[in-house]
Amino acid sequence: MRRMQRQHGPDSDQLRDLQRRMPRPSERGHARLIGLLALGWFAVACGSAADDAGTGGSAPGTGGTGLTGGSSATGGLSSEATGGFSAGGTSATGGATATGGTNTSGPTGGTSTTGGSTATGGTNTSGPTGGTSATGGATATGGTSTGGRSAGGTSTGGTSAGGGSNGGTSAGGTSTGGTTGTGGDATGGGSAGGPVTPEKVSDSDYRFTVGNVVLDANPQVGGRITSLTIDNKAILKAYTCTSYDPNGTCNSSGSTIWTSPQSVWGWPPLTAIDGGPYAATVNDNHLVMKGSPDTTKVNAGITKDISADSSTGWITMTFTIDATQAISAALWQISRVPRGGLACFPVVTMENGYPSWQTSESGGIEWVDDSKQTSVVSEDGSKIVADGSGGWLAYVLGGNLFLIKYPDVKAADFAEDEGDIEIYPGNGFIELEVQGPNQSIAANASSAPWTVQWRVAPVPSTVTVGVGEATLTDFITQQVAM
Repeated sequence: MRRMQRQHGPDSDQLRDLQRRMPRPSERGHARLIGLLALGWFAVACGSAADDAGTGGSAPGTGGTGLTGGSSATGGLSSEATGGFSAGGTSATGGATATGGTNTSGPTGGTSTTGGSTATGGTNTSGPTGGTSATGGATATGGTSTGGRSAGGTSTGGTSAGGGSNGGTSAGGTSTGGTTGTGGDATGGGSAGGPVTPEKVSDSDYRFTVGNVVLDANPQVGGRITSLTIDNKAILKAYTCTSYDPNGTCNSSGSTIWTSPQSVWGWPPLTAIDGGPYAATVNDNHLVMKGSPDTTKVNAGITKDISADSSTGWITMTFTIDATQAISAALWQISRVPRGGLACFPVVTMENGYPSWQTSESGGIEWVDDSKQTSVVSEDGSKIVADGSGGWLAYVLGGNLFLIKYPDVKAADFAEDEGDIEIYPGNGFIELEVQGPNQSIAANASSAPWTVQWRVAPVPSTVTVGVGEATLTDFITQQVAM
């Protein structure tokens, strides 16, 4: 460092006189003086470098879009523009914040290393520097520089409010890439969507659109699900009747709810439950349909609550029995599908079967291959009655899986002469049936709710559809777990 000459000072005689009067410094004093001069030179040099280079967390965020510039006070004690310690913006939630190391080396702030994956940024509360980082992207608050440039960087997943420090403009590297939830989809990488709001097409048609799956329900005919499709391909046998007839061939379509056991009401189905008008309301994305009670045999009505979630693909139906008198009953869902597919379910025991309808068991799964048995029709109501074990019943037809999931029922809780899984071979349709537990319901009270879920998915080309095929079993099991 070059010394500067004073313009005004003592003359040479005065200097010599002062030198004679001053004591000679010791060796230790010389060393201390040299150390102080070196420290002063180092401080000035660092301050100049900070002013020129604009450091203070200047490394671009390389690991996941969170350019936080250090986890604590960036740049050490800020002795110039920032006024105290600069917190550099505290990163909040959204994944691990790789803070890039704490910079404590001098007034220039040092260099912040990789930022990590900060999803929501957080709020910088340390005075005028920093600010609030935008959610869903990098917290470009950087390490606030002293007298130089704040290397906040450019956030690709949101707006960096770190920006300029008091010492200059916000510059620095660009934070890109990163982990899920930062600089991209703020939901953490999950598919977009959520609860589906039912569309009222008409008084007789409420529709749920769940991606490429569409469900229609008709409150005017027993709150029946009249149609279920994927890419316009029918999963259910569609209900197309122009008027309700419990004995009509057209009535054996769509999906409906009855009470069990059937021995209480016999045949045909009770109009109030199966085909009468239900009062429909939409409440918080739920379609709720409430039927009038039957007063002839079961002394009860049914309430149906349908909802869907496009992020999971599940359609959820919750049912209750509303009794007007004390009764014992179970809820029973009957869904008609076109013939020619492959049905399967995990089984404990087969209670009953239809002798000419061939079934087989493999690996604890019962299989019903209807592809070559479509001519088999039950003439007397006989059907498969089983004690299922896993709480699901699946049907594969035309490259699509129709999955029914329900709470498994112990055999001791079955309604009389019933099972929790039943399959009926009809003329042009198969009934896939699941039942809940038998319940004792007090007069003017409702049963415990019973929930059934549906899922429709295309079968991948890597899956072999056939009896006992492991790839199919694995695919169905995976779908059940979703």
